[in-house]
Amino acid sequence: METITALEWKVGGQQGEGIDSTGEIFTRTLFRYGYYVTTYKQFMSRIKGGHTNYKLRATPYRTQHAGDFVDILLALDEETIAVNKHELRPGAIVIQEGKEERIREEDGYLLAVFPLKAIATELGNPLAKNMIALGMSGALISLPVEEFYAFIEQQFAKKGEAVIASNKAAVDKGYAIVEQHLAAYVKRLKPLPRSEDRLYISGNEATAFGSFMAGCRFLSAYPITPASEIMEWMAAHLPAVGGTIMQVEDEIAGITFAVGASYAGARAMTSTSGPGMSLKTEALGMAAMSETPIVIVDSQRAGPSTGLPTKHEQSDLNHMLFATHGEIPRIVVYPSSIEDAFYVAAEAFNLAETYQCPVIIALDLALSMNRTTIPPIDAKRVKIERGKIVTPEEAKKYGEFVFKRYRFTEDGISPRAIPGNPYGVHTASSNEHGENGYITEDPVIRTQIMQKRMGKIRTARLRNPFYVQNGDADVLLVGVGSVRGVIEEVVRRLQDEDGVRVGGLFIQQLHPLPVEELKPFIDGKRMIVSVENNYSGQLLNWLRQHFPIHDRSTAITQYDGNPFRVTRVYEEVKEVLRRVGRTQETHA
Repeated sequence: METITALEWKVGGQQGEGIDSTGEIFTRTLFRYGYYVTTYKQFMSRIKGGHTNYKLRATPYRTQHAGDFVDILLALDEETIAVNKHELRPGAIVIQEGKEERIREEDGYLLAVFPLKAIATELGNPLAKNMIALGMSGALISLPVEEFYAFIEQQFAKKGEAVIASNKAAVDKGYAIVEQHLAAYVKRLKPLPRSEDRLYISGNEATAFGSFMAGCRFLSAYPITPASEIMEWMAAHLPAVGGTIMQVEDEIAGITFAVGASYAGARAMTSTSGPGMSLKTEALGMAAMSETPIVIVDSQRAGPSTGLPTKHEQSDLNHMLFATHGEIPRIVVYPSSIEDAFYVAAEAFNLAETYQCPVIIALDLALSMNRTTIPPIDAKRVKIERGKIVTPEEAKKYGEFVFKRYRFTEDGISPRAIPGNPYGVHTASSNEHGENGYITEDPVIRTQIMQKRMGKIRTARLRNPFYVQNGDADVLLVGVGSVRGVIEEVVRRLQDEDGVRVGGLFIQQLHPLPVEELKPFIDGKRMIVSVENNYSGQLLNWLRQHFPIHDRSTAITQYDGNPFRVTRVYEEVKEVLRRVGRTQETHA
């Protein structure tokens, strides 16, 4: 029997038929079995019907990409094979729901058709066909059936012994079918040491958790894919610590409620996606003008307009960097992994209060909604820094009847008095104003206050504004967000298989861009290739505004609603290298 140490698995069918829960059960079972797991879900913007699938990659080492291929495909309808056939690895096994049993070799894969629903009906539960298919999946990799039992007992504990027994029986049937009909195709997935420390978590969950640990106690938001899970996580946890969650009537209310809560002294945030970010733009300017800290999460999806509401894209970069009427200070950060989503979210609140401005956390659908295995979270890394908030005693020392909320200071950051401070009474306005907050149109004051606002964020830095992989390479692949996982694998493959000196640069702070820190990696003669999920190469254009790289840079873009495949980026980078003459022979 062949022993394997990695698996790429997918289940597909119609929405509303338990595809997502089926994938989660198998993923969590392999996670408990000691494997690192990475997932990706494809679904349509409808409640029921339409194709959906759940992809799983299990490896003995950590990955940040769900893989290009499929070893086992559960096709719970006919459409699943047509949609996913191009991903089947040679020798893959496809288990399909059908009316009659048949097993035959197809074009490079084995097709095994079984009447799963009819078999489940004989067991007394037509809905158990998915569990039968899971049992077949486990049997094909020699996964001990007890691994499923343990998860079933935990998952269905509240539903009673009858439900637990029914699901166990369905899994047993799947194992029996494989033993009877597919024994020649069974492989052995090598058992791995188990770890109780690792987490299995999504980017949305990590972002919400990091915000929670940073002291966020107020979130106001409107439900929108793919950001809604942040609000759901907060709704489950904020009340326990006296926090407040508000599902508001629209996106404008989402940000204005949060601005009000922050002005009152709470650490506050709002979460949204591209269409909501558009609606929040005017209030974004109000927060910046009034120098009110606020954290905004933009979990990107494919636009414009309603676009592809449940598909992946990275096309809001320009909006996050530039959107507003007039000019405002803002900080834009973009975690490059689910682990970093926790830490970056926590830091965002410190940055917002230290620099008294909006902080935008960029996510993308692949980072937001999909789960992976990460190391344990180090909560000790989270430090709460509230900036220049003044106590009544400190405010009293100024001796002012009207507190100068927008006082000119050397670093451009003014002392901030929270309402209720008897010596910090002040006016806050969304109109232009002087140090005391009173509205003014004086050209001199306008110039001074603009310079104060815009200049104060120059020193803003994340703890890790970027990561570098092989920074001394001749070619640097640059990306943000979930693209990191693809780039890391492409870099390793180009070095191992082609002998090309390639590196990766994963930028986590987009504005203000840490230009001086990036110079050693971007300056010089090395080729810069951005890898990004949008049409116009927005990340590359942003880099070109700061570095003279126009003659040695290009972008690999994709905007079909799907994440990159490693194979595609690998081939395109090789083509770029051929065009510029940077082949393996060049380095020989």
